[in-house]
Amino acid sequence: GGGPRGRGGGGGGGRSSGPPGPTNLADWGTSGVIVDLKQAGFGFIRPDTGKVDDKDLYFHCTAVSRKNPFDELRVNDEVTYEAAHDERKNCATAKNVALKSGGSGGGGGGGGGGSRKDSRSRSRSR
Repeated sequence: GGGPRGRGGGGGGGRSSGPPGPTNLADWGTSGVIVDLKQAGFGFIRPDTGKVDDKDLYFHCTAVSRKNPFDELRVNDEVTYEAAHDERKNCATAKNVALKSGGSGGGGGGGGGGSRKDSRSRSRSR
């Protein structure tokens, strides 16, 4: 009889380090979906965790990773980013914006959802 299994996921502690700003940059998370792109060379990301102060996260074309130029981005693309504080605008902005798919996969993580049907022969006798 095996002992109790599954010493699973302790909750992540409070990440409230960092410079005090109008909003805590940690609130913006590190990934989201592009909801708006402007010809002028900027756009907005909806964080996976949702809007912060009822705002989406602004980013500028100069903040986009060289791996995927700004003009290759599309609305509804999933991206990763770092939240930073824009001194001039006095608001949060995203930098190092990169497409999630392709590129060096970071530490993956709890997507879950849609159960993939395993098409490989399931009835493998043990």
